[in-house]
Amino acid sequence: MTEKNEVFDYADYKDYLRDYALRLPARGHGFRSRMAEAAGCRVAFVSQVLNGDLHFNPEQAENLNPLLGHSAEESDFFLLLIQHGRAGTHALRTRIQSQIDRALQKRLVLKDRVDIKAGLDPVAQATYYSSWHFAAIHILVTIEGCRTKDAIADHLRLPMEKVSQVLEFLRASGLVRIEKGQILPGVSRIFLGSDSPMISRHHANWRVRAIESLDRTLDTDIHLSTLLSVAKKDVLKMKEQIIKGIEQTRGIARDSTPEEELYCFNLDFFKV
Repeated sequence: MTEKNEVFDYADYKDYLRDYALRLPARGHGFRSRMAEAAGCRVAFVSQVLNGDLHFNPEQAENLNPLLGHSAEESDFFLLLIQHGRAGTHALRTRIQSQIDRALQKRLVLKDRVDIKAGLDPVAQATYYSSWHFAAIHILVTIEGCRTKDAIADHLRLPMEKVSQVLEFLRASGLVRIEKGQILPGVSRIFLGSDSPMISRHHANWRVRAIESLDRTLDTDIHLSTLLSVAKKDVLKMKEQIIKGIEQTRGIARDSTPEEELYCFNLDFFKV
């Protein structure tokens, strides 16, 4: 496959399966036979499902999950889509659709989507998120040329006293370590969930920095403020696309070496 289409992107499991096959080598030649073998049915039945009004049953769907390489979460969602397609009454379709909507809403909780395990205790969080200095210095030392107090103070235009204060906290919290006069990264990836009492302070710290950056004219900076009027049904789709973009951006940053520049990535998407 060139790029896996996610089952969460679909409201109809048949569309998902057809697109899945088209992304396979040779546009999925022979895939219906493999589906039939996994589901324990004839190839003709698979074709009738994909092109007609018949449906896989839950047992067949469960047997297809390994073939499709689904995670546990994807498997559950795939089963929901099949149950929705098979539902014979409006009431049942509505009930299953509400389960689908809840599953999609859960995926939009960003802290459940990013691969970050480490965190700070509440007391340390109160200090770390009290000012932008802590996060900035924490991440800045991943850049090889910014691993001394002088370099940090010069890069961020901060007093040496402030740099020393912040570094002492970061060292005590295991977020940086000092070896042979060099300030090296410790735990470099932490995440603050939207349910944290510190989240407003964290966002405010960096929104203020974003406002200050408006006075600069750097080609690398991007600022966008726009209002959109959209259909209610498209709001979840837009939010999902934004979160996918965040995941992709974080993935690029995670694999980007050597670290050379420090950037802030802010994004706002909210109902007015």
